[in-house]
Amino acid sequence: MRANKLTPGYNLRWESSRMMLPEHREQLLEERRKQQEFTPAILDNDQLQEINRVIIKSIETRQAVTITYAKKHGPANFFGWIQKVDIHEGWLKMVHNEETLTIPFKRIINAEIN
Repeated sequence: MRANKLTPGYNLRWESSRMMLPEHREQLLEERRKQQEFTPAILDNDQLQEINRVIIKSIETRQAVTITYAKKHGPANFFGWIQKVDIHEGWLKMVHNEETLTIPFKRIINAEIN
């Protein structure tokens, strides 16, 4: 017996409509990306003071520090020395070998002296 659109278990009626416009595909992918974005937890006052203390101690003693910061899709770590802090613009600049990284204060999750 040959399958047709009325045969149970077959869906031949919609077989040719599985194609999707590129604009619709991009819209679906963009929605998935937004759902996967990482939003860090809001830090309380004690945690902010601890991060501040570690940053100040690292600058004063010129010790290396590991900063955990929020990237778009999850947390990331950067090991290095704090080169510059701009309180007015709200960022710090770190350096390790040839690599430099500028991290906004609002993205910092944790700081540890090594």
